[in-house]
Amino acid sequence: MSKKGWTIGIIVGVALVLLLCCGSILAAIAVASAAGNATPMTAGGSVAVIHLDGVIASSSQSGLLSGSATATPESLIGQLRAAEKDSRVAAIVLRIDSPGGSAAASQEIFEEVKRMNKPVVVSAADVDASGAYYISCAADEVMASRASSVGSIGVIMQIPDLQDLYNKLGIKYQTIKQGKYKDMGSGDRALTAEETAILNQEAKEVYDQFISDVAAARNLPEARVRELATGQVWNGSTAKGLGLIDSLGNYRDAVTRAGKLGKITGEPGIVTYDQVSLWNILFNPTSSSGLGTLNRLFNMMDRSALPAQNNIAK
Repeated sequence: MSKKGWTIGIIVGVALVLLLCCGSILAAIAVASAAGNATPMTAGGSVAVIHLDGVIASSSQSGLLSGSATATPESLIGQLRAAEKDSRVAAIVLRIDSPGGSAAASQEIFEEVKRMNKPVVVSAADVDASGAYYISCAADEVMASRASSVGSIGVIMQIPDLQDLYNKLGIKYQTIKQGKYKDMGSGDRALTAEETAILNQEAKEVYDQFISDVAAARNLPEARVRELATGQVWNGSTAKGLGLIDSLGNYRDAVTRAGKLGKITGEPGIVTYDQVSLWNILFNPTSSSGLGTLNRLFNMMDRSALPAQNNIAK
């Protein structure tokens, strides 16, 4: 066989091995996820842990091999509804690590959290800001670590003006439109004074909604929330003093508190509905989805560990 033939053969062989490995990993993930959601011995003795990681957006741009985290209303609402219907679950921990994102998407999730009949405790990780904090306010209680970044009540809208760059590059836009404002926000020109006023009004309306919802959900005077609505974030200790969160504690504390609110006797079990990313399993195993699935895979190697895994909050 020629050298070229050997090279092609090696490439095809490596590709087949990779495909087989991916298939095996996906099969193991499916089994591990099922094991992680196995029914505990006592119905109603578990806390559902739902992760809200990354930017909040109406639709996810990530795929199976994407490393970017996006939290969407479809995913979060689906998991919340699953927890609401799950007879194993008495309470919910919403574990948040997000800088916020889309106002509309955040409002969708906020409304669903308000509808929950089971107690919901938010556990803030590194960041619980802007749209993520909006969502947090709908929970029964919000808990954060002392150094967590909390708050950022505000609205931002950024529109690039690239006309000088385009001029340097010799790029010209020819715009054909019907409707006076149809190209408002186009990057090839600056906003007019009238367009700036329109967008300012839109931002103010969302800003007022944000303030009103936070005030009602946190039982704070609206005037007080407006004073805090500067876009600033505070550490957990300061946020507690401002009334933006209820208590200080870590993830384990939040699970324990949710168990108490759900009237669970003893230590609660954990139920998850995580959507697993193969990218996280292979290249980012310390992420919430990657680490959780790896833990279940390792526990499956020791079958005696499975019952304990289902009933002990790690």
